[in-house]
Amino acid sequence: MTNINQEFQTALKFQKEGKLQQAESIYINILKSDSNHVASLINLGLIEQGKGKLDEATQFYKYAFSLEPNNISLLYLLARITQELNQLDEAIIYWQKLVELKPDSALEFYGNIGNSLVQQGKFDEALNYFRRALEISPKSFQAHQAIGNLLIRQDKLLEAKLEFSKALEINPNYQAAKVWFTLVDKLLKGENLVSFNYQNIPIKFEITGKNLAVEIANIGGNFYEVAELEFIRQNLKVSNPVIVDIGANTGNHLVYFAKIMQAAKVIPIEFHPEIIAALKRHISINQVSNIDLSKLGYAIGKNRGISFIKEHPAKDFCLTEIADNIINGTEVVVVTLDELIQEKVDFIKVDVQGTEIDALVGAKNLISTYQPDMLVEVAKNHIKDFRKFLEAVRYQTVKAFDHGRYVNFYIKSTN
Repeated sequence: MTNINQEFQTALKFQKEGKLQQAESIYINILKSDSNHVASLINLGLIEQGKGKLDEATQFYKYAFSLEPNNISLLYLLARITQELNQLDEAIIYWQKLVELKPDSALEFYGNIGNSLVQQGKFDEALNYFRRALEISPKSFQAHQAIGNLLIRQDKLLEAKLEFSKALEINPNYQAAKVWFTLVDKLLKGENLVSFNYQNIPIKFEITGKNLAVEIANIGGNFYEVAELEFIRQNLKVSNPVIVDIGANTGNHLVYFAKIMQAAKVIPIEFHPEIIAALKRHISINQVSNIDLSKLGYAIGKNRGISFIKEHPAKDFCLTEIADNIINGTEVVVVTLDELIQEKVDFIKVDVQGTEIDALVGAKNLISTYQPDMLVEVAKNHIKDFRKFLEAVRYQTVKAFDHGRYVNFYIKSTN
């Protein structure tokens, strides 16, 4: 045992120094001697998680959990990683177990359970957990904020405004509550337009309450995912590019491509009729003319076919998906990007709510022919398949923008 302890300390030292290969090798050797060495299993999981190999990390954590089911640090790792992998029922079980074992931290755990339930559209259950958090800590401005966010999704605007007001009473400097308060106040007053200048260029967007993540950024005087957009502008080596915007939503990225990057042409692709109408209004109020609207009305996949629009219970534009088995759903034509786009393109943005691998497979010829730089939103449970696709088309990751349950990857050809 002394030998194993010494080996473990050596491995831990390597891991802290960033010498992960050496650390990994020692941990594996330890497990050959003692397959139930929990600390080695956890640290191997941390190494795999650091590499972005979340499935492999989860397996290490779960085996360790089978040996030590009351290990609080391990439970926390499992709760976090399953939440990131969108395994929400499982994540909730781990958070609930943490509440039992560490009730003094129940405020945080209840918040995470509530967030998981919101993602599933189980709003009443989520509200119950946020209320429990407030019972534990009546001065939790974060809990008031979470309740306000949820109430907006239920179209209970006056109640939401009250929750944001309470958050600001507790913490007047809480910037998130200030922005959300502004959003709901505008909706209540019927003020549906927000304007800001970006690099001295006037930008305008509508506020609907149906596109929350995007609209919160816009109310704050910025583009949504502005870090990604700026990275594209700084790293794309083509002036006045032709850009394909798959999953254009209501046009946040499109307006940036057209007005800030001065693209020669932007080709938006979006399938939802209500979102398309909002997209067209944003094109009009921002007076951009370099847009090809001929590809609207389609969804992108790996084969041509018919699918159906799947609305999220929150009716949030950002969360709209397509699915094959929707009773009485609105039909949408699915095509491949190879079929839809028959011209040279310089950049492709892909944001398709979990069908990104299918979209990429259906664009393989276009990608191989023109080798455009790309920004692809990838659900974390699809990262392994995404890396396989990159190898197949000889692309590499330039930068990753981590957003919890998904990652935006800027990728380019290695040719």
